[in-house]
Amino acid sequence: MKQITLGALDYGLAFGVDRALRDLAVNGRLSAIGALVTTELWPREFRPLQEVAEKVGDRMLFGITLAFSGDRVLPVSTRMQETCGDRMFTREQLNRRAFFRLLPDEVLLDEALAQLTRYSVLMQRQPDFVAVREGLLSRTSIARIVFKAIERADFDQPPLVISPLRSGLKTLRLARLAKGYNLKILPSAEPLPQTSNVEELHELLLNHFDGMNDRSFVAAIPGKSDDRLMREEPRKKIAIRECQYEVLASDRFFRTIDRKDVFLN
Repeated sequence: MKQITLGALDYGLAFGVDRALRDLAVNGRLSAIGALVTTELWPREFRPLQEVAEKVGDRMLFGITLAFSGDRVLPVSTRMQETCGDRMFTREQLNRRAFFRLLPDEVLLDEALAQLTRYSVLMQRQPDFVAVREGLLSRTSIARIVFKAIERADFDQPPLVISPLRSGLKTLRLARLAKGYNLKILPSAEPLPQTSNVEELHELLLNHFDGMNDRSFVAAIPGKSDDRLMREEPRKKIAIRECQYEVLASDRFFRTIDRKDVFLN
């Protein structure tokens, strides 16, 4: 039997997303939820997630998605606020700075540690895993900053690290770097197909998990439409979210993975 970690990494983004993720978690339809503690909703939405974590126990992984870039996220640390104001860097800015070795290392380190602390204090638990938004962990210089922050957080149990990479030399390099910090990498596999057609998604999932390595992380973006999503995301993406939610919530999905001998870890 193949074990797959099926998870969503954007809890805290919108009420419709959060409600969908909590519902799927309680019903055993997801195996991991990553929280964005940098959104304006997190101070209101952490408590329902905390209740879900207490309810499901060790059946799921609950972790944090660190954000150094992108929209709808706000800096947590004082140094990041002084550097960026009320906005984060763009992904392009960080990639460019990383390429020229001009990253504000100490600013990013403070921000990562502040986010880790915010998660642990409010959730009253340590993160089971750490991911980084927008695939930035693929940059060695950023990965090193994240690993240093985890080390300084001094968790009793080192969290897993979700790799944005699927295979190749970069994956091995990231795993070696993580090992130096006593961290283990959970490799990524192909995310759930992004279609808004429910029947098509069911059909695609019949072969989606074929060839995946055991314990791979499969990203999903289920959600339900709400006013915030309607303002901030294209209708096409919202339709994909709703399609994924409907499929994952269905008994047919569980019959599919049962036939394929896949277990949600």
